[in-house]
Amino acid sequence: MGPTCAGKTRLAMELFNKFPIQIISVDSVQIYKHLNVGSGKPSQEILNEYPHSLINILEPNQSYSTAKFQVDCIEAIKSSLEGEKIPILVGGTMMYFHHLINGISDLPEVKKITRKEIEEEFYANGIKKMYSYLKEIDLEAANRIHPNDTQRIKRAIEIYRETGKQMSILQKENISKRHPLIERSSILQLSIIPKDLDAHRNLIAQRFQKMIKEGLVEEVENILKIPEVDHESQSMKSVGYRQVCEFLRDEIDHDVMMERAINSTRQLSKRQITWLKGWKNLISMDNDANLFLKVEDLIKRYK
Repeated sequence: MGPTCAGKTRLAMELFNKFPIQIISVDSVQIYKHLNVGSGKPSQEILNEYPHSLINILEPNQSYSTAKFQVDCIEAIKSSLEGEKIPILVGGTMMYFHHLINGISDLPEVKKITRKEIEEEFYANGIKKMYSYLKEIDLEAANRIHPNDTQRIKRAIEIYRETGKQMSILQKENISKRHPLIERSSILQLSIIPKDLDAHRNLIAQRFQKMIKEGLVEEVENILKIPEVDHESQSMKSVGYRQVCEFLRDEIDHDVMMERAINSTRQLSKRQITWLKGWKNLISMDNDANLFLKVEDLIKRYK
């Protein structure tokens, strides 16, 4: 695990050369086909040499959830073990990791009429006002949700409207058991957390500038031509893609797009690190010259 730009993929490839492993991606953007440049997805040449499960499994017009990820990830882990390989989960989508390790809350179903009413309110009021409303009814849930995460904001409001109870409370009351495969497995949890945060912030800026040079704007233009894909699609709301969509709609100029995308990526990285600092049973390391040797030693001793 680790924040964006921490060197997770490079480490996974080094481990692939040393151990019989299966790399399983834990990334909520790399699951989408065609979202290549902006997701930091490994090139096709790298994927051919170092196969990753759960990359390129969805079209950009499809939606995904942590529950669906859990199902797909468990299947990938089973396949790895059946092939006598070590499943190595690599990524930065902390909610996916959290639900896989700790289980998913069994929340109530929401009626279609409730969903429709809240959808209409979002259209009429906008995301900022609806996020403020969520803070009024469930501050704990709002603090865990990014102000631009429309899907999760809607979900929290839907649960409250349907049940009259806060989603944050229901999640605590209804934690489901972990999947039996996870329950009986020995799990080594490792994270890469950069020590020099200023250098990491600069690396994030350089990486996005490189994405622009590699054709991120053109990539988004082509994705938006796919039927049933627009700026409201789940795939287009991720960091970087969202700002490019705003630029293509002439809502912001190129410089503002760059500034917002870089700042949003830095904020994402900060949230990822915050998640990891509170993570139980986690071994954290810096991405220094000895990283691979330290992880290699841990795996050998853990086996």
